[in-house]
Amino acid sequence: MSAEKNHTQGKEERRSYFRVDDVISVVVDSVCLDNEKSEEFLKHVSSSKAFSLADVSSSPDNDPEENSPESPEYKKLYSMITEMKTRLDFIINHLMLEKEGLLPAEKKLVNISASGIRFIIDHPANVKDIMEIKLLLPTYPPVAVFAYGEVIRVKELDDNKFEVALEYLNMGDSVRDEIIQYTLSNQRERIRKTREHGANE
Repeated sequence: MSAEKNHTQGKEERRSYFRVDDVISVVVDSVCLDNEKSEEFLKHVSSSKAFSLADVSSSPDNDPEENSPESPEYKKLYSMITEMKTRLDFIINHLMLEKEGLLPAEKKLVNISASGIRFIIDHPANVKDIMEIKLLLPTYPPVAVFAYGEVIRVKELDDNKFEVALEYLNMGDSVRDEIIQYTLSNQRERIRKTREHGANE
């Protein structure tokens, strides 16, 4: 009874997350597993990671006036090192996104929450299929999310398109928090724009 109660509570918690519609960079790959491997995979998968593509130029540590030694030579050297670090971080972020297929990646209209995601693909899928998902959340700075999801619903559309809804598998709290922050920020921005639009009419 306790396990059933926990399962019900988990479902209620997942429903309470904000859902937002947005257009974001998404890469989706099906994970091909037979039934036997699928059970093992579901038990042991550690499914999620998130990387903030830090905007080093806005970091408080990057103000040479505040952090560098007093000598003008040291200030100049510190400024050069800071600029080199900024450029290196940019290159590393760019290479990571390129390696993961997120740059350039197809942008999809998604409906996303901290419990799952829904989008359209151009190949058939089945309920219980497992998919690897890579997302680039348009936050500031952007956050790359890597996760696995299980297909819980498939709807066939026109032109051989399929709308699939996925529930994340074993998502870590830190990654879920990134998505929660993104959806809350998205909601706030939409409310602000709606109010501004109403005030201008």
